[in-house]
Amino acid sequence: MKKLYSFVVLLFFVYANTTAQSTYQQVYAIFQAKCTGACHAGALPSGNLDLSGSEDSVYLRLVNAAPVNPAAVTAGYKRVSPGYPFRSFLMKKVNHGLDPQNDLLPLEGNTMPMTYPADTLAKEQVELIRQWIIWGAKDTGTAYNSALIHDYYNGSGVEETTAPLTPAQEGREGYQLKFGPVFLQPQGEFEYFQVYDPKLPASVEVTEMHAKLPPNSHHWVLRTISQAGATAMGVAPQEGANFNTQIQVFQYSKFKGIWQFSDDLILPAGTAHYQQQNEQLLLNLHMHNYSSTQILGCSAYMNVYTQPMGSGAVEMKTDLSSYGGQNPFALQIPPTGQPYTVQNPYTAPGETRYFWNIQSHTHQWGKDFDMFLRNSDGTKGAQFYEGFYNEDYSFNQGYYDYAHPAVKTFDPLMAVNMDNGMIFEATYQNNTAATIPFSLTTQGEMFVTYFQYTNELPATAVNNVTENSAALQVYPNPSKDIFNLSYTTDGNKDVTVDLYNSVGAKIKTLFNGLQINGKHTMHISTSEENLAAGIYFIHLNISGNLTISKIVVMNR
Repeated sequence: MKKLYSFVVLLFFVYANTTAQSTYQQVYAIFQAKCTGACHAGALPSGNLDLSGSEDSVYLRLVNAAPVNPAAVTAGYKRVSPGYPFRSFLMKKVNHGLDPQNDLLPLEGNTMPMTYPADTLAKEQVELIRQWIIWGAKDTGTAYNSALIHDYYNGSGVEETTAPLTPAQEGREGYQLKFGPVFLQPQGEFEYFQVYDPKLPASVEVTEMHAKLPPNSHHWVLRTISQAGATAMGVAPQEGANFNTQIQVFQYSKFKGIWQFSDDLILPAGTAHYQQQNEQLLLNLHMHNYSSTQILGCSAYMNVYTQPMGSGAVEMKTDLSSYGGQNPFALQIPPTGQPYTVQNPYTAPGETRYFWNIQSHTHQWGKDFDMFLRNSDGTKGAQFYEGFYNEDYSFNQGYYDYAHPAVKTFDPLMAVNMDNGMIFEATYQNNTAATIPFSLTTQGEMFVTYFQYTNELPATAVNNVTENSAALQVYPNPSKDIFNLSYTTDGNKDVTVDLYNSVGAKIKTLFNGLQINGKHTMHISTSEENLAAGIYFIHLNISGNLTISKIVVMNR
């Protein structure tokens, strides 16, 4: 009996010691078993990388250490770049097609292990290395759920989102960013935030953002984050349910864009987001897994298309308004079982803003979300957003879909006097027995409005748009306030746009100069130009070719 007891204790010790291994210790064990035999040991190890030493010495040779391969050095890779598997030369070496976008390129050498396929790594082992890097390449602690990944690669996984071509592969300027993969258990939910440094060589203007999301995404949000915030959060994904994460997000980050599904966000002609060279991003993916049996491999991608800073675009700005302002935790939904409506006024004294798009955001207790212009006395004015509309605001579906709220786009941009501003109004219904507090996850509630706007109307377009027609379009026509002029130049052209009255007298030259190839849009305010009601004519002269169009101005 004593021998049996000793044997059980020994088994328990061995099991406990194995399961207590840190993720790095497991990665280190793979190197010892697969890499040190023929290549990465001895006096002249391959790539000048000796993996046969102690755990501590191998760690120092890997993490944030420069490789010796010239192509990898030129690309700015480290052997292991914490948080960035696609900037980690070690990961590219062992990738073996796990991530098609991260396979070796010409001049980057051969795959590892060199004796492949004799010492081939199982996908589960390659994933272990990738997850170790994604979660910060730490020398202690467990970075992932090993049982979840084992089940994923042994019959219970839904394949992760396929990567789109990068802007470079498409022959365009820009970069691609990636989140994940992060694995999600059946019936699970997560919301992760991760700092991303695009490492831009110079400041740029962003004209398009194309998001590709996994199935069952609740949202994908792009933010900028200060250096202090990036340092505080680190490179590993941070759990949104963590209170400290929520505080850091609200304190250090600024909203840039939000997607509920895969979609291309193409900014209006003549506008762009300004992205500074050293500006860091904060990626935010919120996922549900509605399957009761399968594990999701959750990856999200975004192609960011750019043009040089100073190309002439008006800055498209982004912001959000959260109930409670800097204290979103003020939102509390009482358990009455009855509709509960709260309002959130939003002003910016001294500004006129031209809104491009706007959308609402609640969680599962949200039943409606409406938006109104605000009168000078603080009361609700004209309604401009109805929460019952579908996700692209094309029809009223009769109910509010919190998982896919409507995104309303204004063409032309909607001018708002922000001295008066807006009123956002959300209605909830809490049928539980407890008050529902604010939370970034759907276990609690939110009241947020996201929007994008400019402080001036764009005069010319610099987006890479090519059309053959130079026809002048004037809309809306008739107009009470703002009308738009739209035309296209085929190549770089001298352009003059003049405004004439009904008796043929020129009132004003609206534009005179060189415009680059592409589509161009101007926004004319009848009040700023002091245009009385009547008929006017737009003369568009493109390198000697004259087009004339009539515009009818109505009483305001």
